[in-house]
Amino acid sequence: MELAPFTPWMGKPTPESRRAITRQIMDGTDELTDQIVEGLVQIVAMEGPILSSRAFNLYSKKGGMAKLTGAAVRRFSTALKKANSQGKISMERDPSAEGVVALLWLPTMKRVNPRELGNRSFDDIPASELGEVLFDLAAEEDTFDKPILYQKLSELYGLKQLPKNATARLDFVYGEFLE
Repeated sequence: MELAPFTPWMGKPTPESRRAITRQIMDGTDELTDQIVEGLVQIVAMEGPILSSRAFNLYSKKGGMAKLTGAAVRRFSTALKKANSQGKISMERDPSAEGVVALLWLPTMKRVNPRELGNRSFDDIPASELGEVLFDLAAEEDTFDKPILYQKLSELYGLKQLPKNATARLDFVYGEFLE
């Protein structure tokens, strides 16, 4: 199995972006919400399908925020709902994420696109993407044995070993997509 290349969205903080994100979070006007919508659309266009948690973190880092605050999450969530209602971003709940995390993609994209790990953490890979990779590996290896599939998945993503929390997440994904 081959994974598609992963193309990361690159946004670097500037003095202007730091001022802009502060205004966007503090001021709930439609104009500033639209700016957030456009920023999220750009991120999803480059990295989608993407988890909302990653999109929010990328957007906040471009604004120079060291940590994603509750106020920022609320503003970004409002903008995301607006983008969805306008048909700019499609979304659904990511089935393996704890808490409320959405899978985001543009309406012109496939909802699932197995890609290389790239600069994502293992937790940033959508469950649907992991599920498709596990399914394809099971067919390729002619086995549903979890340890074998998890090892093959680890190798496919170029990892020497899976992160500590990965087995529980993969067990959940396995149950959702392979059982």
